Amino acid sequence: MKFRLIAITLIATAAFAQGPGGRQHGMAAGKTTAVQSYLNLTDAQITSLQQLRQSEMAALKPIFQQIGPLRQSLRTEEQSSSADATTVGKLVLSIQNLEQQAAPIRASYQQQALAVLTAPQKTQLAALQSAAALMPAIHEATELNLLTPPKGSEGPGGFGTEGMPRGRFGGPR
Repeated sequence: MKFRLIAITLIATAAFAQGPGGRQHGMAAGKTTAVQSYLNLTDAQITSLQQLRQSEMAALKPIFQQIGPLRQSLRTEEQSSSADATTVGKLVLSIQNLEQQAAPIRASYQQQALAVLTAPQKTQLAALQSAAALMPAIHEATELNLLTPPKGSEGPGGFGTEGMPRGRFGGPR
C-alpha cells in the first residue's frame, strides 16, 4: 500500500514539476524579433511588454524562492531508499499551493500584456496560439521526416543543422 501511494505521488510530482503551463524559462533579452515581426509590434510595445515581464518576475520571485527548496527536498525524498509517502505528499501539496498562488499573478500580468496590443495584433496572436497547439504534432512529424525543420531552429530543444531533433525532442545536444 505504501509503495502504491509513493508511485501515485511520484506521478503527480512529475505532472507538476514544470509548474503552471510549463513556463520555467524567461525570454532572453533581445530575442523578440520574430514575434515583433509577426505581430507588427512597435519598439514601444516591446519595451512595455518587457517591463511588464520584469515586473511579473519580481512579483513572482518570493513564490519561486519558496518553491525551489521544496522541489529540492522533494527530489531528495524521491531518491531516498526510504522515501516517506506522507512527506512526499506534503511537499507536493505545498508546491501545488504555491503554484496556485502564482496563477492569478501570472493571469493579471498576461491581461496587462494583452492590453498593450491593438485589435489586429490580438487577432494575429490568436492565430499564433492556435499554431502553438500544433507544436507536438509538428515535432513528431519532423522526427518522422515528414516536415523539414524550420530555418533557424538549431537552438537547444530545436533541430540541429543535420536536420535531426535536438535536446528534449531526441538526438544529441
